[in-house]
Amino acid sequence: MAALQIDRKIHPWKRRLMGKKRKNHSYYKWVPGELAAMKKFKADQKGIPTVAPGWVYNKTAADLFRKQIKHGNHIKNGDFLTTQETAPLDFILKRYQSETTLMNVSREILHRFPKTSPFKAKVIKTCSVVGNGGILKGSGCGKEIDASGFIFRCNMAPMNKVYLKDIGKSTSLITLNPDMIRWKYNSFKNKTKSENVAAFVRDLSTYGNSYLWIPAFFSQDYVEVTFAAHQALREINHTNNEIIIPHPDFIKSAQSYWSQNGLNRKRATTGLYLVSAAIQICEEMHLYGYWPFHSDRNYRRLTEHYFDNALPGKSHSVPDVFK
Repeated sequence: MAALQIDRKIHPWKRRLMGKKRKNHSYYKWVPGELAAMKKFKADQKGIPTVAPGWVYNKTAADLFRKQIKHGNHIKNGDFLTTQETAPLDFILKRYQSETTLMNVSREILHRFPKTSPFKAKVIKTCSVVGNGGILKGSGCGKEIDASGFIFRCNMAPMNKVYLKDIGKSTSLITLNPDMIRWKYNSFKNKTKSENVAAFVRDLSTYGNSYLWIPAFFSQDYVEVTFAAHQALREINHTNNEIIIPHPDFIKSAQSYWSQNGLNRKRATTGLYLVSAAIQICEEMHLYGYWPFHSDRNYRRLTEHYFDNALPGKSHSVPDVFK
């Protein structure tokens, strides 16, 4: 088996994370050595399904999934966001993973939320939910992904020209982890604000006129950086990427569903939350890049992401999610 070519180029913002104080941050990753990568590759081969399932759309199963995701809360189809309707004036917003109060919605906070969900009562025939798995590299799935009526993407993943044949060109919704706002854009603090806002807008331009999904209510820190991003875009009248925040009731409901169905982790992955949202507005979902192994069925060696060669971090247990 030929050795996997290691790409040692590092994005400038990741280079900043390599200081001692930031070394253990979740966005910091060492380039894995060949021995470690090969060990993971061989171990993964033992768990790979040897027969490709004949996937067909199952409307009954899809309808049941929709019903179970919404069980026990007031959320209606497509109304899974924090809006002026779902979090009105004086509404108490709580953390996603507890009953701890984060804030009471004041008039100033209320205006940070859209008046209503753009997805309310919306039904799209087909959607693509695109993960970042290395299985996409060389897949040629780009045209198929772009043929969908709505395209979800994760974590502002790179969309350089070299990847487009495999991942597609279009984006309808992109997620952004609040940690990235802190570490890549310095939380838009005054000293470097203009520089970082310019970089933020430049990065967002990759995704065109798309919604920017930020899960703000995991912590007070996340709320602060999310509101800082909202304010930064508002100050320059940037309207191409509307920031949307998933509602706590939706996150709790989705987490409950996945936990009851075998997910053994405190927080579901971004991909699972997107799947939980997509099923509410999409008649059919097509998932790409969710293959959890470092080998395909032909024992071709894969990377963790289509754009790098990273090994899985502690925050991800993708085979568990895949099951």
